[in-house]
Amino acid sequence: MVSDMSGCSGNQAVAVSMRELSLGLVRPKELVWVLAKEAKVGIINGLVLGLLLGSIAYLWKGNPWLGFVVGGALAANTLVSVTLGGMLPLTLKRLKLDPALVSSPLLTTVTDMCGFFFVLSFATAVLPKLGGM
Repeated sequence: MVSDMSGCSGNQAVAVSMRELSLGLVRPKELVWVLAKEAKVGIINGLVLGLLLGSIAYLWKGNPWLGFVVGGALAANTLVSVTLGGMLPLTLKRLKLDPALVSSPLLTTVTDMCGFFFVLSFATAVLPKLGGM
């Protein structure tokens, strides 16, 4: 769930960045501007989606720590995926690679790895409090 929802947000950022790049609305040298714009979107999406999923997990199992683990992991992973998704096409274009070929598979791989990392790291941090669910 965490990797999938974050991946969808990140792929949307890839699509927007590719559109802006192909229409000439943004250039590869404007990477910092795109990073700031996508980070804002990632924070908002991450908080909203994380609170939603965390609340559902809490209501399902009655453990607020489980809500923290899945909600926090989704929020963090969404921030990573949206930021990376916005920057990848510009970075690849700057490296003279075709962003349409590489952006989504690379984003999906990184998002999946980060999603599992965040879930397992957050769960490890609060493991004693997750027991007895």
